[in-house]
Amino acid sequence: MQTRRESLEQAEGKTFDLLIIGGGIVGAGIAHDATNRGMSVLLLDKEDFGSGTSSKTTKLIHGGLRYLEQLHFRLTRELCQERGLLESLAPHLVRDLSLVLPILRNKKIFGLKAGLGLTLYDALSGHIAGSKRHENLSRNDVLECAPFLNEKEIVGGLRFHDCVTDDTRLVVEVLKTAQRNGAVLINYVEAQDIKVDGDKNQTKQLICRDRMKGQDLNFSFRTCINATGVWSDQFNKKLDSNWKSNVKPAKGIHIVVPFSALETNTALFLPSPDNRYVFLVPWQKALMIGTTDTNYSGSLDNPLPELEEIDFLLSVVNHYVSRNKLKREDVIAAWAGLRPLVSEGEGESSATANMSREHKIFVGPHKTIGIVGGKLTNFRILAQQVVEKALEQFSEQERGRFRPSTTERVMLGGYTSREDYLTQTAIVSTKARTLGLEPATIDHLISSYGACAEQVLELVQADESLSKRICSEFPPIMAEVVYTIKHEMAISLSDILLRRIRLGLVHQGQALDAVPKVARLVQNMLGWDDARTMAEVVQINTMLESHMIFKESKVHA
Repeated sequence: MQTRRESLEQAEGKTFDLLIIGGGIVGAGIAHDATNRGMSVLLLDKEDFGSGTSSKTTKLIHGGLRYLEQLHFRLTRELCQERGLLESLAPHLVRDLSLVLPILRNKKIFGLKAGLGLTLYDALSGHIAGSKRHENLSRNDVLECAPFLNEKEIVGGLRFHDCVTDDTRLVVEVLKTAQRNGAVLINYVEAQDIKVDGDKNQTKQLICRDRMKGQDLNFSFRTCINATGVWSDQFNKKLDSNWKSNVKPAKGIHIVVPFSALETNTALFLPSPDNRYVFLVPWQKALMIGTTDTNYSGSLDNPLPELEEIDFLLSVVNHYVSRNKLKREDVIAAWAGLRPLVSEGEGESSATANMSREHKIFVGPHKTIGIVGGKLTNFRILAQQVVEKALEQFSEQERGRFRPSTTERVMLGGYTSREDYLTQTAIVSTKARTLGLEPATIDHLISSYGACAEQVLELVQADESLSKRICSEFPPIMAEVVYTIKHEMAISLSDILLRRIRLGLVHQGQALDAVPKVARLVQNMLGWDDARTMAEVVQINTMLESHMIFKESKVHA
């Protein structure tokens, strides 16, 4: 990616076919689809790319098994198909995940229903290349997969397959692909208003605020996309004070525990006693547990986990554990995110867990195109639909300038084909071994950066000190700090440690310990003075500590 300064210079004085507000997975997907068609695109985000909902998901690319209970067959089929496609388009980043649903002694009828549901799940997956069918597991099979489960209560289980990813890395990869096709990307620019003149055929201007420099900016465009998710209504109300809300935020939290806390070699899909579902997923050399699904009415900018929510997740897992139950002190990280569910007139008391996961595309104030809802998995389909809607605002002659979308054939991660992926992965692995990097770090670099992992290795080759781990127990190395600044528009410690490198979401205590050495490296690279460096350190420390409420009490959950 080019630098933020270069992007600002490139956007100055230019009129874009499409201006996208929102740099999460939906906005990134729209930029990817539009540039793939030959449109000129500017994408802005008031924070960092992927800093909202798209960095706080359950990290799954999945068909939405539980949506079958809500009879969302079309959505489930679409998600299953996109899951298979993304696994082929981003093989480094979207990987097969085996999940086990354990059946308890007093839930045998549920087990029969779940088996029928998974049969339908398989059918909706169709004949997708590489898709795996579910299988029945014996009691011993389940206990072999997850020895921590209560052997007295387990009578069997079901194994099915979805995929796991790193959500923010997926956002970055999609943005990189869009930028290679000409998209201009700028983070930390907040949209304020739209300037419209009387002639509907003339271009419009978006009035913005550069949050890094404190300057006002104007950008010209033909059509504007509001892809801000849970912030969608906020922006629309800036444009029209009478705007009726489209979004109902739903809060979901996750916690992380070390691998050593639970003995398992698989992901688990755990029904809760109150008929909800919780995932336990191996991710980033730790175990992630989530998610909750509750109404939310607080600040959209910084949702935080609460002790009761952490205790709920611990209790669901402990329902399946016979001994050595999880405690609050086992938790090493926690975070909260907000889903932008479509509010179709439901009352405020409606349970978000029962609300539709379908999306909605609409025309907002000043003919902005808005989208809310949707999933990480089907971002590519959403993007196509939004761009098709935007094209309706162009004349037939103007539409003739653009090509049909072919994103279903565009690989991510800098690869051109499956063979190219295998070849470059082998080259990176060989080079990394000669540099003395550990196998866990090699796999981490490939899965995080794709073909660009070789550029990270070049940094290590030039400076051996950059091969050191950032945190003692996890694979990321110091060279990644340099790489994300040079090539991924990371401009703050939070950008680096929370999103480009996920340590702030994996072990918040160790991330805190790493802040000083990361800050020194970034200060030298970006030329920060001591005051700026201290402000950055205080900001990320405050962010990390605000999430670590699990350290406030030693009471067992």
